[in-house]
Amino acid sequence: MLREKGAAVIFIILWTLVFAGALSPVYLYPSGQPQPTDYVFVILVCLIYFHSIATAREFPLARIPLCWLLLTCWVVIHCLVSSLVLQSSEFYRVMAFWIYNTAVASCFLYIAECGEKYSLYIERAICMGLIISGLGVVVSIGEGGRTTGFFNNPNQLAFFSLLGVSSLLVINRMCLPLKPLTVAAVFSGIAGIFAAASLAAIAGFCLVVVGYLLANLQAVRLFKFLIMVVLLLMGTVLFDHQVLTDIFENVHSRSLVAGGKFDSIGEERNYDRIVAFPEYTIVGAGEGHLERFYPYNKNEIHSSFGNLLFAYGIPGMTLFVILLFSLLRNSPLPVWFVVSGPIVYSLTHMGLRTTLFWIFLSLVWSQYGKKKSCGLESWVPGKIGPM
Repeated sequence: MLREKGAAVIFIILWTLVFAGALSPVYLYPSGQPQPTDYVFVILVCLIYFHSIATAREFPLARIPLCWLLLTCWVVIHCLVSSLVLQSSEFYRVMAFWIYNTAVASCFLYIAECGEKYSLYIERAICMGLIISGLGVVVSIGEGGRTTGFFNNPNQLAFFSLLGVSSLLVINRMCLPLKPLTVAAVFSGIAGIFAAASLAAIAGFCLVVVGYLLANLQAVRLFKFLIMVVLLLMGTVLFDHQVLTDIFENVHSRSLVAGGKFDSIGEERNYDRIVAFPEYTIVGAGEGHLERFYPYNKNEIHSSFGNLLFAYGIPGMTLFVILLFSLLRNSPLPVWFVVSGPIVYSLTHMGLRTTLFWIFLSLVWSQYGKKKSCGLESWVPGKIGPM
């Protein structure tokens, strides 16, 4: 009876995971506010943390690298102190993002380290998210300008697509299976990257492709890659000719302004705020009350690294770099290229609040870092069942 109840709990957890993944590309509210998938992820976090306590398993947070936990703690302490000094509740929202993303990532790590049959549900969740995102691309491609899909802006679509494809590569240890769900997801992810016409995402995707090719130099795997390419090319036939034309024109028009955007990157991405107020890079200025930085107070710094350095100082940047090194130090060279894709994107865009980014990092840690069993397998007799 106990085992049956345990199996039912795991069944609910795994399919809640898939449902949350499917909702990930659907934005119904303004950016910066919780989206429908966030509420489902909160339920997932509660279920998994309850499971770990009820079964006396290792707490999910214990599976997160120490430098990651220290980074989150530093941000939380920084936000609390900033809110006290500046007498503002504006920093609480930022603090909530970091705590939430760390908690969600710990749950993915908790499931991923339990074995292949549980990681399969993570793959399904990511595939469903990419496919839903691809449907959003098809629906919105004819509206003119850069495509947003079901997101609020094209950069969100591009980053989500790039992270989704990268996550599938990592969770499959750099060898994508020729399964219909996976092929459809990869195709949707590539369509999202190019339909959004994000130059940073396209550059990052090129690094991901290099990583994939380096990992698949064997003849058999190259043959599978060629089959994948053929399937993707055949899939383009299903698209309306005008859809492909619109994607090409978006990418072409963006490439024409690439030189100008590079020349004005300091002002456009608000890097000049760091130059104007270098003293804040020591311990950080926090993410809020931008009026302090007039006349450099327009929006946040559009760079994960720039924002991290200015908002949380040398300690925050150092902990994040150590985290990346911890994830990659035991990884083969192809994985370095795959991780470099989202990192290159983050140089000119602020992606630290994107939940899938932290999920991606947790998958890299689970596949190429230290592994531990969480004991879910002792609760579920046999396989959960195919999708």
